[in-house]
Amino acid sequence: MNQANLVFPHQLFENSPLLNEKGDFILVEETLYFSQFNFHKGKLAHHRGSMKFYESYLKKQGKFVTYIEGKERNADVRELLEHLSGIGIDTINYIDPTDNWLHKRIKSSAKDNEIALNRLENPLFLNTTSENQPFFRSDKKKFYQTSFYKDERKKRGILVDSRGEPEGGKWTFDTDNRKRYPRKKKAPNIFFPERNEFHNEAYSYVKKNFSENIGELNEEVFYPIDFKSSKLWLQQFFEERFQEFGDYEDAIVKDELILNHSVLTPMMNVGLLTPSYVLQEALDFAKENDVPINSLEGFVRQIMGWREFIRGVYEAVGSKE
Repeated sequence: MNQANLVFPHQLFENSPLLNEKGDFILVEETLYFSQFNFHKGKLAHHRGSMKFYESYLKKQGKFVTYIEGKERNADVRELLEHLSGIGIDTINYIDPTDNWLHKRIKSSAKDNEIALNRLENPLFLNTTSENQPFFRSDKKKFYQTSFYKDERKKRGILVDSRGEPEGGKWTFDTDNRKRYPRKKKAPNIFFPERNEFHNEAYSYVKKNFSENIGELNEEVFYPIDFKSSKLWLQQFFEERFQEFGDYEDAIVKDELILNHSVLTPMMNVGLLTPSYVLQEALDFAKENDVPINSLEGFVRQIMGWREFIRGVYEAVGSKE
């Protein structure tokens, strides 16, 4: 059996389940993520930088890696699987992409090219696909986020007492999280990561290959593109902004982009941080530092409530919308 492990731009996991599989790795700038639309240069640079970092990470783990750039023919997974079949690959190991179009292309192309598929669960979310199925049943006409969120809290024993009741007496403190930002209050300082070799290479790559795309590359603001800086970014949020996250969750201030928000989405959505890691770190920090319940619950709700819920809705009825 000749195997290959496919990695897409949003699957850059430190403890990837693919690390336990046989076969070489193929890291691909899939067309759906790089050239399907006129994507913003900043998005492309973040993908490129984080993927090139991940390539180096895999090589340090002793893996052989083939890197396919977005302008190459094989960046289209349909072309890639045809190519792999032609060179004798008969089995593809891959992580469920939680992407309707990409998954359809993988399955149809594998069938056309007589390639067996080994699908692995996606660490990008807390729940597996099968764990979501009872709530997102096909016979349901509507899905309610609050019901889903309560079930998740009870199932995982998070912010509930021994009787299964919510800590603080309420399931959600959303109504407490709408304070106006005080006029003279100074917003927390934000410390962006230092620019590194992967940022530099990504900026040059995007300028060369996607010069006509919309947007500009910010020469001063860089989001984390590796595991270490992503974890430091998370810790900075805990130490500088978590205490008042709940109070000012809905606040808007002119010329302030972040205030007390975590800005974890870029890192979580490519796999540099997983929700299981973020959630546990938040619970541990809150316990040790007396983080107010409205801040902790509000943060937990965004990850365990909304993020997981929208994923479930997408997989249940997304293609119908």
